[in-house]
Amino acid sequence: MDIKYTILLIALLNFIIGFFVLSKNRKSTVNLSFALVSFDLGFWAVSMFFYVKPLVFDSETWIKIVYLFVIGLAVIWTYFFKIFLEVKDKIFPISITLVAFFFIYVLINTDYWVKEVITKPWGPETILGPAYGLFGIYILITFGWVVYYLVKKILQSRGIQKIQLLYVFAGGFIYSILATIFDVVLPLITGNSRFFWISTYFSLFFIGATGYAIIKYRLMDIRFVLGRGAVYALSLITIIALAFLLMFLGNQFLNTVPFNIVGPLILIIGILLFQPIFRFFEKLASKYFYYTFYSYQTVLTDLGKGLTRFLDLGQLSSLIVSTLMNTMKLDRTVVLLREPGDGEYIIQKNIGFKEENGISLVKDNFLTIWLERAQMPLVYEELSLIIRDTGKGEMKIRLENLKENMKRIEAALCLPLLLENKIIGMIVLGNKLSGEPYSQQDIELLTTLSNQASIALQNAKSYSEIKNFSIRLEREVEKATKELREAYEELKKLDKAKSEFISIASHQLRTPLTAIKGYISMMREKIYGIPPEQMEKPLKNIYASNERLIKLVNDLLSVSRIEAGRMEMKLEKLSLEEIIISAVEELKNAAKEKNIYLKWEKPEKPLPKISVDKEKIRQVIMNVIDNAIRYTEHGGVTVKAKIQDTKYQIQISDTGAGLTKYELSKMFESFSRGAAGTRLYTEGVGLGLYIAKRFVEMHKGKIWAESKGKDKGSTFYIELPIK
Repeated sequence: MDIKYTILLIALLNFIIGFFVLSKNRKSTVNLSFALVSFDLGFWAVSMFFYVKPLVFDSETWIKIVYLFVIGLAVIWTYFFKIFLEVKDKIFPISITLVAFFFIYVLINTDYWVKEVITKPWGPETILGPAYGLFGIYILITFGWVVYYLVKKILQSRGIQKIQLLYVFAGGFIYSILATIFDVVLPLITGNSRFFWISTYFSLFFIGATGYAIIKYRLMDIRFVLGRGAVYALSLITIIALAFLLMFLGNQFLNTVPFNIVGPLILIIGILLFQPIFRFFEKLASKYFYYTFYSYQTVLTDLGKGLTRFLDLGQLSSLIVSTLMNTMKLDRTVVLLREPGDGEYIIQKNIGFKEENGISLVKDNFLTIWLERAQMPLVYEELSLIIRDTGKGEMKIRLENLKENMKRIEAALCLPLLLENKIIGMIVLGNKLSGEPYSQQDIELLTTLSNQASIALQNAKSYSEIKNFSIRLEREVEKATKELREAYEELKKLDKAKSEFISIASHQLRTPLTAIKGYISMMREKIYGIPPEQMEKPLKNIYASNERLIKLVNDLLSVSRIEAGRMEMKLEKLSLEEIIISAVEELKNAAKEKNIYLKWEKPEKPLPKISVDKEKIRQVIMNVIDNAIRYTEHGGVTVKAKIQDTKYQIQISDTGAGLTKYELSKMFESFSRGAAGTRLYTEGVGLGLYIAKRFVEMHKGKIWAESKGKDKGSTFYIELPIK
């Protein structure tokens, strides 16, 4: 067989890679532009085949079609790398496109590019004109622009992204150099195109290297699509075989029935049977080859429904583990929960790991610190890249020890369970039964799943603690006198009401509110498609209302923790000025929306650092400033700080509605709001200042407000001891 027929195989490979990448994510501009490059290379190869084997038209027509695809490739290649490398330069791609139209005109309407095609013993040979030299310069300029930004991005990148870029660079560089030699340099030197057809083979360097990066290093993450593509191919082959079988049987037994009746009937049968056959092969691949096929949204929806059904910690842990193992097809999984006091981990649910192995990862607290800082899963296969990019020192040694430990116990991924950016536990996953690495889709699913699981597990843990507390309290009270028993009956009712309230607030509200926030965010980010314009404002309003409800639930939970004495303090010596500046910057937009000012009057001299719990004091300052902004219609809010009688004093003054003496006396009580509050800000419930007061008192400080009366503004004072 003539070797030139293999050009069609090259074209087919380009089409397959382009299809797989595009089908992975049709909305991704990176996937789309890469697919266009692959399709262009495929059509270029097909055109080159017909140039050397002109079954229709003549070779001169086909060589012009070849060059049309080469011109298109230069433009598409440029745009692919502009998107892939996130290049901000818009002028060069536009210029390249405009120049491309000039070359198209010269190619089609003049003989300055292709003079003629003559037939030689080895095949067609194109006689080139002077315009081809200009096109060679055009290609070199385009190639130079791509190389410049690709090398620049490689030098700036780290870890797995750098590996991806190096593979793309190597494949693209080899392809470009060899294609330029055979398509530009040799024709210019020899004056003929005898070796044009060889350049089609060099596209394999680019798609091969990029494809390897896709499979090995999750670039555009089409490993999942490759597996599903195999299932589609088997299903299609089965349908085609079945169609031929039906046609054979029809010829044998129904030879009197015309084909225009049998043909459509076979087509309908094939369409009806495709989905059942596809599902059969999908189950077969999942059962015997452990290939994971799942719907991202289906898994999250099913898990979300399950999480709302259980309050028992054991049932929740079992649900999470079974979901992970069934979805990912894993060999082992362990759920570790962290104790609030000493930070020790306990195994909540374990399948496959030895108990001592599950705990060994968290013994020295390094993994906890790393995950809390990274706020994302740690994948074993990426640890080598992280270690390589880490300078010499203790950090590198500890990372290497962690890698060895993960290898020893066969842990493939550590998934943090985070709540308010703090680790409350982690899920350690083993390897997939199929042996394939975790894909980008897997990582995204696990990250979203861990967010839901964190809230549900913490709620169940809180519920368990409250339940256990009630039992212990009941036993103690039973030992007391008759009067105490009577008092306890009342206390028991209150405790039961409190337990039920916390359970409902944290479990029935917080989990679905977080899910609502996630889905609305994805809708606004157009993950489900572009919504109609008339939906944008309602979505925005829903998101804002959901945020208010989340804040309300968080405030209620803070109140319950404060009153239960479960609120912990984490003191550190800090500059309060930095915290104040951060709060002012965050709330400036809220003030700007009301057309009032919010300003910070910096002290003439830097004030001393004091020991505070950063997050709690920041919430105090945020609550007071936010309160001032909400109840100020004209003028604005001023924030000051100074040392007053050996105390650190923060003053927040506004020109707002002011307060009566009665309102001042009730200002810092829970669920208390003044007349101006109910008039100007209807959504509030009166917990912000109460929480602020309790947080300040936990710092041995005090907070109070002063006002000259209605419509005369107010000043809030926060006073903290200097330690």
